[in-house]
Amino acid sequence: MKKIIFLLTLFGYIYTTSAQRNAIAQDSISLEADTFLGVDSFGAVYYTKGNIFYKKWNDREWQFGDFILGQLTQVSILNPLKIVLFYESSNTMVLVDKYLSEIDRVNFNTITEFKSVSKVSPANDNSIWLFDANTQQLEVFNTNSNKTLVTTQPINELPISLNSNFNYCWVLTSGTLSQFNIYGSLLGRIKNEGFTDMKIINDDLIILKEDSLYYLSMDTEEIEKINLPEIPIKQFSVTNEILYIYHQSKIYSFDLTPQKK
Repeated sequence: MKKIIFLLTLFGYIYTTSAQRNAIAQDSISLEADTFLGVDSFGAVYYTKGNIFYKKWNDREWQFGDFILGQLTQVSILNPLKIVLFYESSNTMVLVDKYLSEIDRVNFNTITEFKSVSKVSPANDNSIWLFDANTQQLEVFNTNSNKTLVTTQPINELPISLNSNFNYCWVLTSGTLSQFNIYGSLLGRIKNEGFTDMKIINDDLIILKEDSLYYLSMDTEEIEKINLPEIPIKQFSVTNEILYIYHQSKIYSFDLTPQKK
């Protein structure tokens, strides 16, 4: 109940609060990429170039590509030992290991329960979250059995962004921001007041709006604007309370750990 009340009241003070969170600048990293996808907890960098998925760690580099699948549209490195790749045009998900070797793939066109998938994200065990555009439902789907374990009530719009950790899944549409638990229960839903992307940090969120980032804390029920230098924010990620922003062939990193007073 506390979480639902928090979500319903959040936007009553989001633009009036003066709370701000400091971001401590770290070293920048050079990277030539089409799309920056993130940095894992081991310091490996993930990106795409020419529709090839790359992992760069220390002086080594790995890659995965399958042009038959079309454009790579979504990647999750939540579990760097089982990375989720999604190709929307071919309605196919591929799982790769830490060396980017293929572990498994699911073609949602050919399974018994056909699905028209628009977004995917890891769940727990051998499961993923997926959004089925046909039913307009968020599902927990087992990749071993190719069976749906849980479905939510229909969501009236296609997701702009879908992100998860192993406990919750957040769905951002043009109209709403919703949070679900692993059992498919809706924990809260609020109006989207111009947010265009979001990332999960622990069980909190970092949300993008008009080239500014906001930190939404579930514990304190506060939202804070993150103090950042004037860097255009088009691609960003978060790992272990480190915020990464990619701009003009540079990955800028910022420590978001709360400072002791």
